[in-house]
Amino acid sequence: MQSVVLLILLSICAVEDLKQKEVTVTYILLFGIIGVFLHLFYPGCSVYSMLWGLLLGIAVMAMNVLTHGEIGLGDGILLTVTGVYLGGYQNLELFLIGICLAGVWSLGVILLKKKKRKDKIAFMPFLLMAYAFMLVV
Repeated sequence: MQSVVLLILLSICAVEDLKQKEVTVTYILLFGIIGVFLHLFYPGCSVYSMLWGLLLGIAVMAMNVLTHGEIGLGDGILLTVTGVYLGGYQNLELFLIGICLAGVWSLGVILLKKKKRKDKIAFMPFLLMAYAFMLVV
């Protein structure tokens, strides 16, 4: 049940991030509340693991502040909510796979001269692909 809800959240965020290069935080927070309620009835991980999962999102939000917005705040908020669903280890796995996918894609478009090094990209589609990969493997 939680995997379906998380897949829906990541899909909504990926589409919105691709179209607008930003996301509506209200959707993410609503899915976060749903995740907490689902965790009460269908615990997918321990409370401690869930709290470790939240820390990754908080760290990304801190990086947003430290880099003056180079890293999207919405990405950190989304990773905080995915931490509720996945727990610490799987949330870190989601983030690292997403970073690797984004890095490979970015390298490709830079080499093809479609984008420049400083151009911003939508990160949430890579989180969606990473989660789909995690579900399959």
